[in-house]
Amino acid sequence: MFPTEIFRSPPFRLAAAFATAIVAVALLLFAFIYWQTEIFETARIDRLLQTEARALAGEGMPEIVVSIRHRLAGDMFHLAFAGLFAPDGQLVAGNLQHIPRGLPIDGVPNRVSATGVEPGAPGFAVVRAVAVRLRDGKVLVIGRDIAVLAELRAPVLRALELAVVPAFLLSLFAGALLSRRASARVKVVHESIERIMRGDLHERLPARGTRDDLDRLAVSVNRMLDRIERLLLEVKGVGDNIAHDLRTPLARARAKLERGRNTAGDVATLRGVIDTAVTELDQMIGIITALLRIGEIESGRRRSGFGPLDLAELAREAYELYQPVCEEHQLTLDLDIAARPFVSGDAELLMEAVANLLDNAMKFTPAGGRVRITVAMERGTPVLSVQDTGPGVPESEREKLLRRFYRSEASRHTAGHGLGLNIVGAIVRLHQFRLALRDPPQGTGAIFAILASLGEEEGRSDPGLILPTPADRRQPAPA
Repeated sequence: MFPTEIFRSPPFRLAAAFATAIVAVALLLFAFIYWQTEIFETARIDRLLQTEARALAGEGMPEIVVSIRHRLAGDMFHLAFAGLFAPDGQLVAGNLQHIPRGLPIDGVPNRVSATGVEPGAPGFAVVRAVAVRLRDGKVLVIGRDIAVLAELRAPVLRALELAVVPAFLLSLFAGALLSRRASARVKVVHESIERIMRGDLHERLPARGTRDDLDRLAVSVNRMLDRIERLLLEVKGVGDNIAHDLRTPLARARAKLERGRNTAGDVATLRGVIDTAVTELDQMIGIITALLRIGEIESGRRRSGFGPLDLAELAREAYELYQPVCEEHQLTLDLDIAARPFVSGDAELLMEAVANLLDNAMKFTPAGGRVRITVAMERGTPVLSVQDTGPGVPESEREKLLRRFYRSEASRHTAGHGLGLNIVGAIVRLHQFRLALRDPPQGTGAIFAILASLGEEEGRSDPGLILPTPADRRQPAPA
């Protein structure tokens, strides 16, 4: 990796920002420490000056002069200042030539110049001084040089240099290291993406299992790639099945038309051939219409028609619609409404799903059998189910029920094209419901239940099989 790429990488820039923030915080911290130290030392000096001034003011004149001389004689570093001045300002004793300019005689410490020159001029000395007036009118001034406070800056700056500069350089080094590692991972990801773009749909982004940002991104992208691969396989499988399902009726219709053209001796025979070909073409149109219907439902455009819906009323309408049809097939249709739950959905689509389930139940239930529509609440979940007394669904075929064009062995000789349950699955998924296949408590048959809930607890505790909708699992192309 080029150095410029490291400097431009987000981890390095983030580390540089953190390092800059550390330096700024350290500067503020050291400035605060110095400021607080200066305040503390100044207050300590002021207390000493006031205590000493009050003590000397209570003594006699000879004792004051002796104390000033002893104070100055013991000052090895020339930090002490003292002066006793006559009422007219003449120096009586001490090392101050005059009362410092601007120093009020009120017993309160102040910052003044002990030498009387302006700040920055040669000989300028800054002191903390206090002036008190004695009983005989004289003025006593006690002071202390505070240049030592300025000398504190050097060790503070030195400590700042020793602490902040290595921390800043270490942060930049860590940022460069992290940037190099992250860039190496990004490079691997780019290589994987390039292979995917070249057509290798089995390639996946590497994930280390560390659950960091790149890992979570890789997992999400891999799930998206799985979905895309499933969709592509589904499209391929659907295309193959459409070609297979349309080729046979097209060939059959063509053969019948050709044979009718060559062998029909009268108009009635020719008309019969044409009617048979029209039936074959209607079957093909039905397949195409069903596929278009599934595509429309799965696109999600129908969500705009969602609204409050009474499942019990929907079941009653389906019962009234299919009762005459069941009577024609010598079947008994029952309606069991144990609750009146309301859900949010598209009434037309859900009616279509129930109609497909009823069509399947009627198709596989022999004459004299029963079909039951039930609406109930199960563990707080609204459920609409359709039960039949047919042969049921073998365990080996249950996972295949929602494949497009799949038809079980028992339905090979019945009318249909294997898309009814696929339409039901698309409608259920659009509503974010679940479709469950259950065995009846007694006897034969099957129960297809629409659970109006997407909760994981309901799915795990449901006694039946939760059928995966087409987009929930990998769907291999049917042979």
